[in-house]
Amino acid sequence: MKRIRRTLFDRRHSGIAVTMLSLLAALLLAGGCELIDPTEVRNPQVTDESLLGQPGSLQAALQGVRNEFTNVVENIAYFTDVVADNYDNVATFISPSADFSRDITWSDLTLPGVYTPPQYLRAYATFAINNVAPKEPDQAGAPARIGELRFYRGMATLMLGENWAFAPLEPNAAPSTSNQIIDAAIADLNAALTSSAPQSIRTAAQFALARAYHARGNKTQAVAAANAALALSSTYVFSAPFDAQTNTNLAWTFAVARALNDIQPLPRLDYLDPKYTDATGTSPIPVLKAEEMYLILAEAAISDNNLAQAKTHMKNAITLATGTAGGRTVVSFRDIDPRRNRPNSDAMLVRADASSPARPGLVKARSGATVPIKQISNTSVSAADVDVLVTVADHLWMLHLLRQEIFFLEGRRMSDIGIRLPVAQRELETNPNMSKTGPGSAVTVPAYIPPSDEMDRFTITGTTTTILHDMNKILANNKVARFTIP
Repeated sequence: MKRIRRTLFDRRHSGIAVTMLSLLAALLLAGGCELIDPTEVRNPQVTDESLLGQPGSLQAALQGVRNEFTNVVENIAYFTDVVADNYDNVATFISPSADFSRDITWSDLTLPGVYTPPQYLRAYATFAINNVAPKEPDQAGAPARIGELRFYRGMATLMLGENWAFAPLEPNAAPSTSNQIIDAAIADLNAALTSSAPQSIRTAAQFALARAYHARGNKTQAVAAANAALALSSTYVFSAPFDAQTNTNLAWTFAVARALNDIQPLPRLDYLDPKYTDATGTSPIPVLKAEEMYLILAEAAISDNNLAQAKTHMKNAITLATGTAGGRTVVSFRDIDPRRNRPNSDAMLVRADASSPARPGLVKARSGATVPIKQISNTSVSAADVDVLVTVADHLWMLHLLRQEIFFLEGRRMSDIGIRLPVAQRELETNPNMSKTGPGSAVTVPAYIPPSDEMDRFTITGTTTTILHDMNKILANNKVARFTIP
């Protein structure tokens, strides 16, 4: 059975007060097919209680959670990269406010498709743990499956905490702060790490813990977790998988299967686009990878004013991202995007802002030309670029640039620059502990973010493109980081 897919444009049932019997049916039916849409209307006279206690019910629920995880990743990856400076929404039918971050409101038609998936994944996993697992006939295998369920719930919670300033963690609950949400994610990820889940999941939990402690601003724990993760694998990648029959990569839909110049990358990121090039839309989206561990260590070193050590960690990240270890290979992609009114030549030079030097190699010719693409990680930064850094601000600027390039189209940039989304309209309308004027109802945009859609603006003069704002310089000058910067 093909999954009935929720997209960015689905406004139905945006809150998290989800009918548990409908959740159960969705989870268990996923054992024989893909995850169905739990928002569809169900006959209230038909109960699904009989599905509890069936052989294999917990495994079916786990598979449904795995499937929903991909839905969470793809929706957050695409939309938040448009809200940030990575992409300009040129001609899609998603929210026209996406590029005008201060204009995003709780009534935005796109928000349900971004806010709902992580909440649904949390609800699915919780129901599987609390209701399906206790009645599973195969109790010998239950602890391992529960450990994996807690990993996926932890990841959904982490992404919620990274991208929303406030959100409820239970149906009809008062909103929790982002720090409280991330703390809940850390609890689940620690439980997964110490569980009997497969080693692959426990390894993923270790990498996720470093990301979560970093998001929480806990330098000591983040450094310890990052070092522990690298000890497990120095080339690690954990991705959300897709397949042509049931769920194609939504980022691919807009960035590859395009005919109308739909979305366009910031010119200095042109060489990274389109990151996901598989012709059937099945390119996986990286979620956890070793490069991030090196960048967490680099940020900690900058915070300690140990700039020599920060350089070493950044160069380790560069070596991994630009090499071929762990599948970080180059593919060739024939790009038919016409790049109208955009830089579209290998001869183009790009300046990060008016005071920055013009750099070659960042723009690739399109309009039917073949471009080299790396689907896991890439960066334009070289070890030599790192060696010339002098001040703390220099190093922090480089750190943000590396994170922007290495996590391109992975849904990390909006969180890094400090923007947080409002919760969706239905949550505010149906949750008695939330309101349209209370915590979580408004977008959070720091004062240092340029006005209007200026993060996406640039000019072209001859063979030189000049971006209006170097956001990485702005972030560095404002000491934007998870750890305290001297």
